[in-house]
Amino acid sequence: MAHQTALLDRIRVLLLLDALEAADMGPVPVMRLHAFALLADLLGPIWGVDSHDGKILKRQGGAYYPRLQRQLDMLVGLGFVEVTNVSYAFENGLSRLEGCFQIASGRAEEVIASVRMFSEEERAVSFLRRLAFSLQRVSLPIEKLIRVDATWADQRTGTGDVIDFSEWKSANYSAYSAQLFARLVDPDLKIGCGERTQLYVRLLEHRAHG
Repeated sequence: MAHQTALLDRIRVLLLLDALEAADMGPVPVMRLHAFALLADLLGPIWGVDSHDGKILKRQGGAYYPRLQRQLDMLVGLGFVEVTNVSYAFENGLSRLEGCFQIASGRAEEVIASVRMFSEEERAVSFLRRLAFSLQRVSLPIEKLIRVDATWADQRTGTGDVIDFSEWKSANYSAYSAQLFARLVDPDLKIGCGERTQLYVRLLEHRAHG
């Protein structure tokens, strides 16, 4: 079971990097990758894509997934991901690899192509790429946008608390907000998943600019 979880986590990392690179946003700074992963977890339900992780620790430094980071570091060691501007950051007695990450040419593309043969994974790829392209049009980096996200910015959870948005609670205010766009337009118009995603990203940009 642990081996299967690690494999799924590694595929997840590759798909996140693939989406950002498709939107010409690579190489990706590590904290931007974590912020993108959180936004993907929050907005995935709009596309019928399950959240990879339904909870996250609300840190002063922003979104950060220890499991994702472990597998990202492992993929670097295995040669599937390349890193530039390498340094190490230390927090709470633990270290993490800092830098800008991108998929290594050759091996990783074959893995992604194989994964996309499954309909559920192909839907996840489509969602992640649409989200990345929506974010690419915004002037602010993802790690700043996430700070005004409806779920992350909820004042009922403070720094050091766990934000549980789909593990035990149904508290995904981000997906709920994005779904509301469909109710605010002419009933004869259909607002698809892509449009809802893009509108929510633009809402974050508006909120971030005050």
